[in-house]
Parts: sequence; structure tokens; C-alpha cells
Amino acid sequence: MAYRDIVVHLAQDKRSHERLEAAIELAERHEGRVTGVYVLPRLVVPGFASFELSTEVYKRLDTEQRALAEQAERQFAQRMAKSTVPSEWRLLTGDPVDGVTTSAHYADITIVGQTDPDDENSISGLADSAVLAAGGPVLVWPYAGSFSVNAETVMLAWNGTREAKRALADALPLLQQASKVIVLGIDTGDGKHIPGAEVSTYLARHGVSADARHAISSSDLGASDALLSEISDLGAGLLVMGGYGHHRMREVLLGGVTRDILRQMTVPVLMSH
Repeated sequence: MAYRDIVVHLAQDKRSHERLEAAIELAERHEGRVTGVYVLPRLVVPGFASFELSTEVYKRLDTEQRALAEQAERQFAQRMAKSTVPSEWRLLTGDPVDGVTTSAHYADITIVGQTDPDDENSISGLADSAVLAAGGPVLVWPYAGSFSVNAETVMLAWNGTREAKRALADALPLLQQASKVIVLGIDTGDGKHIPGAEVSTYLARHGVSADARHAISSSDLGASDALLSEISDLGAGLLVMGGYGHHRMREVLLGGVTRDILRQMTVPVLMSH
């Protein structure tokens, strides 16, 4: 198993370049192809102001947006020319979430950015929506810090649920190449899922030697903080976890942790729903 088709969302935010570098690094390791997706937003003007804007103003705004897109395409082409990785530039128009998730349906893995509250060009909620709608693994890249997509130490947050199993299977190419894999059990509290039970054996059958750690409780309001603390203490460079629960009660417990991690993440996070 390998990531042959890699989609990366590119935009005007400060971390767009880092996401492209991650996509190239991943493609080089897996002999994959990089598709850069840039979504040209439709111009939205508040109703009270729209009547004051002339056709010329609309045209100027549209021209400015397209000039930025062309500049991004040139930068993409220049960077890809320095690599042996095959690539494609995909310019779409409309809602960025729709554009990225639609492209994700035809990819093995999709890379998007964490929402940066201090960057006006960062798209709020894109990562959350991509995790729910992509239909495959989404690698969320932090807005702060320097990381490698091929992390030596990977942490798997395991709770025995469908979402966690999906994330594990989707992350196998990365887990198999990691120097160290740590399984951190998360107790769902429903009495049906035993944290960490048999998952290390499953991983061993796929060539992954994993170190099982103690469990933390998903019902604990500080579960996400505990998870982030473990990542820091153990030096993990990538977190793998299921994103958002499917049943109502699990959504309350795990959905909260998912949202917290997407907002407070300190390393790249691979999520699957």
C-alpha cells in the first residue's frame, strides 16, 4: 500500500508552501503524484454595499484574485520543476471546502492546513469539513512549527472504534516506515472497546512493531490535553486518530476531542472518519 495520488490544498495563507513541501516529501517516498488544488473564491459583497460597487470594481477584484492564482501556479510549477515528482495544477472556482473535498474523493491522501486565527487568508473550518467529507485520510498540517511528513515516531490514538480502525488502515504506509510507533489507548467508557487490545498484534502482522501505552479516558474533559502531553513527552512527530464519532454519544465524547486536537494540535495529524 502506498500513497500514489496526493492532493494538497494551496492558497494565500502563510503555510501553503509548507503543505506543498510535505506533499512532495510524501510523494518522493511513495512514488506518488502531487495535485495542487487552488480554489478561486467567488466574490461575495454584503447586500447593503453591492449596489454601490460598479461593474468595473467587480472586474478589478476578480482580476486581482486571478492574478494571485496565477502567481501561485507559477510558484507551484517552479517548485515541482526541481523535483522528479509528477504533478498537476488544479484551479477551481467556488467554495474551498467543496473544491478540496471533491478532489479528495479521487486521492489516496489529502493535505490541508490547520485554521490559523491570526491569518486572514486561512480558511476557517476547512480541516473539520475535509475530515468528515473526504472519504479517506486527511493530513492536517499545523500553522506553527517545522515538521517532516515522514516522522520517526508516530503516535496512534486507539479506542477500538470504526473511525480509529479506518485511521489505522489509512496510516499504514506511514506506520510501516516509522522508526517507532506508540499506541495510546483511549477508553470510550462503553464497556465494548478495550484500549489497545490486540492492536499491537494486528500491527505486527503488517510489519509494524508498536509500543502500547496506558489508556486515557475520552470522557475526561482533559482527554485532548492528556493526548497532547503524551505527544510532547514521547517526542512523537505525527498523530494518527479517528475523526468524529458516528453514534450520538460517541460524537459527544470523541467529537469534542477531535475538535480540540484540530484547534490545539502541536504536530501534524492524520485523521480518518
